[in-house]
Amino acid sequence: MLFGDASTTKPYRNDPRVELHGPGFSKVILGLDAAKNWEQHIDVMISSILANGGRSCINASAVWTPASAHAIADALAKRLATVEALPVDDPNAQLAAFANPQTAQRISAIIDQGMPGATDLSAKHRGAPRLVQRGRCAWLLPTIIDCPLEHPLANREFLFPYASVIECPAGEIPSAIGSTLVATVISNDRDFVRSLMNCPDVDRLNVGPIPTWQLSWDQPHEGNLFEHLYRQRAFQMAGAT
Repeated sequence: MLFGDASTTKPYRNDPRVELHGPGFSKVILGLDAAKNWEQHIDVMISSILANGGRSCINASAVWTPASAHAIADALAKRLATVEALPVDDPNAQLAAFANPQTAQRISAIIDQGMPGATDLSAKHRGAPRLVQRGRCAWLLPTIIDCPLEHPLANREFLFPYASVIECPAGEIPSAIGSTLVATVISNDRDFVRSLMNCPDVDRLNVGPIPTWQLSWDQPHEGNLFEHLYRQRAFQMAGAT
């Protein structure tokens, strides 16, 4: 069993002896209607990015929206800039420490090297470096990147709360998002939601304001008629409020 990003798992992609978990490239996706009222959905985006230290492949590594990308990115960066690097035994700790500081250093360097053409809005609001080192441990503070769809940092995920915010026309999103472990789509546009239900790149679809990490594994996936009749996919929808 192997957990890791694209570079870690790639050599074993076709090895039947290895069960791979990752990369996830999970996403929060706003429809045009939700993008007009994005402030109502900021908590779902924050939770999807930050929960569990942002370390899981079911954490969102991108927010896709057909409008207001810069405003969304700026709001996310401002909120997440308040998250601090706290000792692992602190009950208020929201970030996981890297026992090997070199791992954190390497990740931070990769992001910095890829920055041309993108903006680290977290740095603006935090006014402090992303990398924090104390003693033998290191932390990476949440990082929100505002960048175009074609930018190298638009489709990356890292072992800390990192997300890019990407603006893309709603009609192009299903064909542009690429491999996605979990997608949370927020929209009342039935055609838009249906287009993502039909998207072969999405493994798990959450419809409504459900954080990407909030999963339910009690749905049929294998060993029954579903396996033969339908593409295996889990599904859940937020109740009406």
